[in-house]
Amino acid sequence: MKNINIIIGTFILLFGMSSCSDYLDVVPDNVAIIDHAFRSRNEAEKFLFTCYSYRPEIGSVDKDPAMASDEIFKRYGTNGGSRFWENTRLQLGFQESNNPILNVWDGERSSESAWKGIRDCNIFLEKIHQVTDMDDYEMNRWISEVKFLKAYYHYYLFKCYGPIPIVDVNIETSAEEEDMWVYREPIDEVIKYITDLMLESITDLPAAIEIVEGTEAGRVDKLIAYAIRAEALVYAASPLFNGNKDYANMIDNRGIQLFPQSYNENKWLLAANACKEAIDVAHTQGKALYDLLDPFVLTVDPIFQLQTTYREAICARWNKELIWGNTRYDNGYLQRSTQVRLVRMNESTINRATSEYAPTINMVERYYSSNGVPINEDRDWVATNNWYGDRYQIRAEAAKVGEERYVELGKHTVNLHFNREPRFYASVGFDKGVYFGNGNYLFTGSNRDVKYADFLKGQVSGFQGGSGYSITGYSTKKMHSFKNTQTNTQTTEEFYPFPIMRLADLYLLYSEALNEANGSAEDVFEYVDLIRNRVGLEGVIDSWSQYSVNPTKPNSKEGRREIIHQERGIELAFEGKRYWDIKRWKKIPVLNDQPKGWNMQGTVKEDFYKVLLLPEVPLSFSTKDYFWPIKESNLSRNANLIQNYGW
Repeated sequence: MKNINIIIGTFILLFGMSSCSDYLDVVPDNVAIIDHAFRSRNEAEKFLFTCYSYRPEIGSVDKDPAMASDEIFKRYGTNGGSRFWENTRLQLGFQESNNPILNVWDGERSSESAWKGIRDCNIFLEKIHQVTDMDDYEMNRWISEVKFLKAYYHYYLFKCYGPIPIVDVNIETSAEEEDMWVYREPIDEVIKYITDLMLESITDLPAAIEIVEGTEAGRVDKLIAYAIRAEALVYAASPLFNGNKDYANMIDNRGIQLFPQSYNENKWLLAANACKEAIDVAHTQGKALYDLLDPFVLTVDPIFQLQTTYREAICARWNKELIWGNTRYDNGYLQRSTQVRLVRMNESTINRATSEYAPTINMVERYYSSNGVPINEDRDWVATNNWYGDRYQIRAEAAKVGEERYVELGKHTVNLHFNREPRFYASVGFDKGVYFGNGNYLFTGSNRDVKYADFLKGQVSGFQGGSGYSITGYSTKKMHSFKNTQTNTQTTEEFYPFPIMRLADLYLLYSEALNEANGSAEDVFEYVDLIRNRVGLEGVIDSWSQYSVNPTKPNSKEGRREIIHQERGIELAFEGKRYWDIKRWKKIPVLNDQPKGWNMQGTVKEDFYKVLLLPEVPLSFSTKDYFWPIKESNLSRNANLIQNYGW
């Protein structure tokens, strides 16, 4: 992959430059150089890697829009320094039409242009047959990879902008300007083009088990195409795209309505069938929920075995649950930004672990109770002990024997941090919470070295001046490997590909689609229960009947929908899924709920455990924010384009 990235960088210089007057950047330039690129197999392979080079930086702390949902909050403003990351600006509602943030349409503001990617894919598909020194199998495989990439770039644009132009072939260099005035096509036509092309690509793609990890990891295979096609069909069936009357006035100068105005339940059935097909392919390719015990944890407490196994579903590179992993992001930056500081380098210097990518209290409350139901529904939490009403209160009783695997023995923290499900403890670092790993694995005996976070001001994990700290009082434990190390001289990070798609995601997409297509509760929760069982929770129906104040919730389609939505929010937390889910479910008003955190200026627990509203600007997300604006200058160059609603 390192060699591939070097080749990619070289070819971006050759082919990434374009005329500023080219409307969608789908007019080939440097035709002579392009023909030269297909004179041999080796040269054509470089162009293949160029087609891969436009992949969105999914998993990037600062460049992936999906890493700025309501799950986390990163420092912004004057309180202890500023981070003007582009996705943070997006999170705060600073999107604009004159100079759009993360402008994937034009390749500006920390984004690549997906249209450039589509242009180069079209060039590849047009020219690859000129190569004479490669066999048919390899040529057909490369063609299928590029077909998928072309469909994927259309799909990413679709998620960002909704109805988009379909660019199946490039515009000729001799074309008149008016010929570049393409139209945005209706949603149903766009999604049909995307999913048909993905399906077409499958024929000559290799099976997942045929991918060579050392040299081909991250390249497209059959399973990836099946899974992303299934996801695209779920998106098309979702409320944002399926009978969305909020966008009834999106009509172009042809009189064509771009958003379908009638709800079509059959779209959910098509999506469910595609998900099940992808799941079946995954199983035949040896994919399964990650359940392996790393050698580091074979001899430790079962509680830590469970937690680290769940974390390794993300951080164990190329593991059996991963369907498609992204290597095009700064992995070290992500891990340092999510990792809590557990040691200092010396009296005056802190190490590189910052926990700046910080979970909000809002997200912490989303995790279930230890009984596997929402804390505002759990009988123990709302009826018996009133833990929910007192969740922000410091528990009068310090952590006692039997709780030290969650909270430091003899220390105090809030009720919110006790009696929670395993994924909470595996995913979130909190004040006085245990932090198994990071070079410290011994929990018992005289050599016990497991550490605990301390987020109070001036303490090892808390605010100490400067710029590296969590603004909420939490860290994103899930997104960095437990094998990372911290010493008083350095930090180390274990590389892993960021999960664009893993099997648990596909399971949940299937459950959602099946529910909307009126599947039975037993069938709908079959795969949800596998995900829950992996972390030691009982199945949905049993958990709700035994522990919830609303025991019949799983009996209705609406109740099941709410459960599946929350299950996605928990299982896939911090993986960039919630940002897109909120949009496709038409739930964007939830982004107006002010992110909350603890008072990081508190030096004692009584001051630290005060709930603060974090943004320094009011949030005002509305219907227009489901899609990004097209840059105004594009509209002035193309009379056939219309702007997205509200911009």
